[in-house]
Amino acid sequence: MKFPHAKLILGGFLALGFASSAPLDAWARPDAKTLIRQIETQYMSKTSHSTFRMKVVTASWTREMTLESWGQGRDKSLSKILSPKKDAGMATLKVGNEMWNYLPKIDRLMKIPSSLMGDRWMGSHLTNDDLVKENKIDELYTFKVAQETAKEATIVSTPRPDAAVVWGSIAYRVDLERQIPISVRYFDEDGELVRTLEFDQVRQVGGRTIPMRMRYVPADEPGEYTEMVYETLEFDRPLSDGFFSVRSLRR
Repeated sequence: MKFPHAKLILGGFLALGFASSAPLDAWARPDAKTLIRQIETQYMSKTSHSTFRMKVVTASWTREMTLESWGQGRDKSLSKILSPKKDAGMATLKVGNEMWNYLPKIDRLMKIPSSLMGDRWMGSHLTNDDLVKENKIDELYTFKVAQETAKEATIVSTPRPDAAVVWGSIAYRVDLERQIPISVRYFDEDGELVRTLEFDQVRQVGGRTIPMRMRYVPADEPGEYTEMVYETLEFDRPLSDGFFSVRSLRR
């Protein structure tokens, strides 16, 4: 889904206007770190399988794709384009901190070097680095409840001193009753907003409450966005040994 250092969030974010209430830990809910980990891994299980539509809108072009994706835990994922026909078969594999892309038209398998981790994934507003680190936020950041009401909380995350990350801070607006994200704001090291991730179309899937649509909106590119909408989503589907391998990219 880019998917993610020292200054805290300034200005607009802290002025969201939530009334102060009892601290999050006083509620019968997970603490801030556990809640963020739950949010960051909400689409995961022992294994997962999904199909989703991705729409990328830029100032000069619009692109729409349908993809199929598989995951195993937090460290393995495989995504393939199903349509449009000209892009069908293009695939991305992630295993740990390593990524590979497969281009079927020229039958080329390419491992993504560290110098290209900041490049856009599939032309979207997500980066290769987002995909590698998006599910390990709880390991790379510390968390503090900034604002809270009975229904919502604002949780600010800042990088650990030794964490090699892109963002100066990340701000989560969380629905406490359903324990799902409402939005996530990403800031650079100077406290400037870089992008916002918005969630909606909440449904019950496999016993979980999950937003089925998310939209990445860059702060410095008015009118642009990347939107992802899940069409199907299932958990704990058996996968064969070796499924997440470079050989699978060509299948």
